[in-house]
Amino acid sequence: MFEFIRNNQKIMQFVLLLFIAPAFALFGLEGYNTVSADANALAIVGDYAISPEEFDQVKRQRIEEARAQSGENFDPKVFESPEVNRQLLDTLVLQYLLQQSVQKQYLTASDKALANDIANTPLFQVDGKFDLETYKRELAARGLTPNQHEANVRFGLARNQVLDPVLRASFFPNTLKTQLDDVQLAGRVVRVKNFDLAPYAAKVNITDEQIAAYYESNKALFMAPQKADVEYVVLSPDTIKSKIEVSDADVAAYYEQNKARFSTPEERRARHILLDAEKEGASADDLKAKAEKVLAELKASPGKFAELAKQHSIDTGSATQGGDLGFFGKGAMVPEFEQAVFSQKKGELSGLVKSQFGYHIVEVTDVRGGEVQTLAEVKAQISDEIKGQKMTAQYADAQGRFAELVYEGGQSFDNVVKELGVAKQTFNGLTQATPNAPDALKDAKMMAEIFSSDSIENKNNTKAIQVGDAMVSARVVNFTAAAARPLDDVKVAIQARLKQEEASKAAMKDAEALAAKLDAEKPKAGSELLNDFADAKTVSALGAEGLPGLVAQSVLNTGVSELPKAKVIGLGNTGYTVAWVESSAPSSEIKAKADPQVVQYYENIAGQVYQEALLLAARDAMKKRVDVEIKKTF
Repeated sequence: MFEFIRNNQKIMQFVLLLFIAPAFALFGLEGYNTVSADANALAIVGDYAISPEEFDQVKRQRIEEARAQSGENFDPKVFESPEVNRQLLDTLVLQYLLQQSVQKQYLTASDKALANDIANTPLFQVDGKFDLETYKRELAARGLTPNQHEANVRFGLARNQVLDPVLRASFFPNTLKTQLDDVQLAGRVVRVKNFDLAPYAAKVNITDEQIAAYYESNKALFMAPQKADVEYVVLSPDTIKSKIEVSDADVAAYYEQNKARFSTPEERRARHILLDAEKEGASADDLKAKAEKVLAELKASPGKFAELAKQHSIDTGSATQGGDLGFFGKGAMVPEFEQAVFSQKKGELSGLVKSQFGYHIVEVTDVRGGEVQTLAEVKAQISDEIKGQKMTAQYADAQGRFAELVYEGGQSFDNVVKELGVAKQTFNGLTQATPNAPDALKDAKMMAEIFSSDSIENKNNTKAIQVGDAMVSARVVNFTAAAARPLDDVKVAIQARLKQEEASKAAMKDAEALAAKLDAEKPKAGSELLNDFADAKTVSALGAEGLPGLVAQSVLNTGVSELPKAKVIGLGNTGYTVAWVESSAPSSEIKAKADPQVVQYYENIAGQVYQEALLLAARDAMKKRVDVEIKKTF
């Protein structure tokens, strides 16, 4: 199933990438209203400059999303092409066009629409119902507070007012769908014959003279790389931190100054009944009177809280739970609600609390947290924090001193080892492509220093190089220059290569001769010319019937007007295929025989392409209201 998709992962990843739109609902709008005047901007949308840093951040996020979707088939090289970079930038431009279009048209979303959207988001539900703990956990995992998320969702709802007219028009017309199918899905009926190199190679004899001549003409192919045995020293933040001592008095003073940090945050469990404060067709006085009536009934019968919540609360997520919101801490709720909850005693009933969502009647049902950890419990943590603070203050000076010491040391690291306490390390057989070399040495700038003429000829310490958070210096102890490997060492490899080349020439000659004969005679099924060919197969964008990708692609590239047509297709080191492309197959026949899931997948992609075209048209319309300048073309 999905054979074609599996065989064309890179193509599919690129197609899918084009439709990864930024997620306003869960990933930050916090910076969208901040005007930037970055001189290095990649694009300017209205009064907002898209910086290289923002672009890189979005790109990293898209890479992780694609990695999660594709699993083992993920190929990060997909994201290195100019086309992908242009598409990502175009996506960011569309974001800000939407954002500024919303602002210019003064669009917003009501509190009720906001509450309903959040309550109905599956990510925040447990067993199909909104769950406050899940809501807080999922937002925290994304580095967002409820207030930030609500701002994001409110903007998303307003943005949809711009996009909805486009999306409602994005049904895929049948006539266009049929035309696209005819272009994209028409198949080719093909027979193939393989010319494997192995039988040809068995007949090839390579002489010692041929091997020697090839070696002399291609010595550059058989060079052993230059290599070095090196000593090196690394100054890292941990080097400094490990030598810092912290007294018990320092720990105790720190504890007293930061005692609030070592307290378990107080959390409260509450339940509420949410009633309308604004409603179309109803006056504010009537709505308040209704809320007061529910409050009076509750005060008369406190045990009916759950029953009245189910009956009256407009918060559908908590109403079914008797109004229960679970435990939450400060900062999780809107200010008015939070103030009421954290000022009440357990079991106490509030009056009417008005927020942007309506009137709340609140009861605190439980309290937990607020305990202070003892000094003994947090002593190790405090000691580590103090060391970290002192290390930060000392590390900059140590970096400067490290650079001085490795320079002054000339051809030795003894002084830097003695003064800064770093360890001298060794690595033998270092080349510029050693896979198992330490990270400190694999850095490109470090490699350039190690293999510089001063380092090689004079064996001086290299200058100090910043590698990640650390400073590194190295010196060459022994050096071996690049040199051609002896003929005896590479003789077998040369013989195999020459055999491969001669076999390939012979196989290609036979394949091309057969192809020419097929084109000349145009044989039909049953012809002797086709006796050694495999049975006819139908190749299309939805399936290749087991043919290698190179063969399938070449066959599909054969124009209908050329048929029937013979093609010779190289298979790399294994040989050649002669493909006799007999005829075309209509798209209707292809779809009828294909896996229904593959057909559906194709149709979804085609529909997305059409919707993308509509969105781009909408973007062009928005550009008439907001100026856009693209400053980076990749």
